[in-house]
Amino acid sequence: MRLKNKTAIITGGGTGIGKASAVLFAKEGANVVICGRRKQKLKEVENAVTKELGLKTKDQKRILTVSCDVSKQDDVNKLINKSIKQFKKIDILLNNAGVFGVPSVVHKQTLSDWEKVINTNLKGMFLLAKKVIPKMISGGGGSIINVASILGMVAIPEASAYNASKGGVIMFTRSIAVEYGRHNIRANSICPGVVETPMTQGLLADKKTSSALLNLYPMGRFGKPEDIAYGCLYFASDESSWVTGTTLTIDGGYTAM
Repeated sequence: MRLKNKTAIITGGGTGIGKASAVLFAKEGANVVICGRRKQKLKEVENAVTKELGLKTKDQKRILTVSCDVSKQDDVNKLINKSIKQFKKIDILLNNAGVFGVPSVVHKQTLSDWEKVINTNLKGMFLLAKKVIPKMISGGGGSIINVASILGMVAIPEASAYNASKGGVIMFTRSIAVEYGRHNIRANSICPGVVETPMTQGLLADKKTSSALLNLYPMGRFGKPEDIAYGCLYFASDESSWVTGTTLTIDGGYTAM
């Protein structure tokens, strides 16, 4: 198993990419801390992991769910403290929590909408990394995986906050890589294209919009959460032990067009 005896924190773990990664990481032997804002969704993921692995009661201690808003320092502190209390260490941080926000051109964007996106997508990653990095240093190293987006590389209209936040994620990741490489801490980002998750459900429900978008993908399909989870697994595992500061684009060929 590729993550045996490792402990991973996964934010935004209640649905989509986070949920798929939680299941995959657990299958690969990791202790998994699943973080999200909705308790019911967290419970569903916990049940899915337990069922997938056929875990017995004594083995269910490998899974910890914590209700957390990553944009709030107190919530992040609680998440880290509970993780350390149960598992004693943190080897992997998968920063996946994110929101798209309300579509708007720049001059009509409200400050509150802008701040909501930036606070979750970028500030949240900073708060988690700030608390986790000292734990990784004392533990001899670790891997930080930040989920950015192809919209951190190319822009679309009416998404300036999202575009900016995801571009920031890429550079924040590189900053961690160059600052903490000597401590055996690696940091890499992943840029997904359109993935079929609850975040994109409304967008893809419109057949005209979905069809137009699909024409931009050379592989002829949108991504599945598992497509991204396997990229996260590579960065989390020792197979990427000499990979840091890089960005992996998983987009079915979108940016190649």
